[in-house]
Amino acid sequence: MYLYIYDSFLSDKKYTDLLSQIEKRVTDLGIKGRIARLSILKNMKELITDGIKSGVQTVVVIGNVQTFAKVINIVAGLDVVLGLIPVENDNKIAKMLGVPPKVLACDILASRIIKKIDLGLINNHYFMGQAELNNASVLIEYDGYSVRPTTVNNNITIYNFADRSVAPNSSPVDGVLELVITPIKSGVFGKKNVVGTVLPFSKIKISTEGEDQVSILTDEQVIMKTPAEVSVAPQKLRVIVGPERCFE
Repeated sequence: MYLYIYDSFLSDKKYTDLLSQIEKRVTDLGIKGRIARLSILKNMKELITDGIKSGVQTVVVIGNVQTFAKVINIVAGLDVVLGLIPVENDNKIAKMLGVPPKVLACDILASRIIKKIDLGLINNHYFMGQAELNNASVLIEYDGYSVRPTTVNNNITIYNFADRSVAPNSSPVDGVLELVITPIKSGVFGKKNVVGTVLPFSKIKISTEGEDQVSILTDEQVIMKTPAEVSVAPQKLRVIVGPERCFE
């Protein structure tokens, strides 16, 4: 049984036609299911747990990157398959999973290619795509070593899966995360990124001196604070992917 969860922002009238098209397509494909809409009175955890109790085996989230980020912390480790229908064209997580936007995603759901993928874990919070720290003066304890950024201006990004141009060997099925430290240097035409340092790892600690804390933004959604322990959770999530995904 399928459970389709609509994020609350989809109640805007501009999404009415799109949702009608999606509902028609899943009906034509024979994967119609229950529809649940998030609201002030209905939270995602309640909708999903109630659905599982009634026999739901596949949870499909209709929304954006933030919607997907919310749901993985509920379904990670549960006996359900997760699907995504992105309502915007530029969804980084959907692209990595090989899921096209809007109505085209319905055909990916119907094809039902399921992969077990890794998740990143910061303290007690899961993330699927990446976590970011900007201009952070931090200490990274890594595989018996201590690492600090060499410049004050820098981007530190932790990837579960990254673009090949950033981390060529990155994959969400290899049991490894990548931490990329990219200094930002000033030039004639302003600031520019230089080639980053890539550190593959399964577990690290990030801390700051004294009582200062640094914010860590995960999947454009949740802000965590240092000190933080970051680790990989291998094969934690079963997700429906497309043939154009960025991993095997």
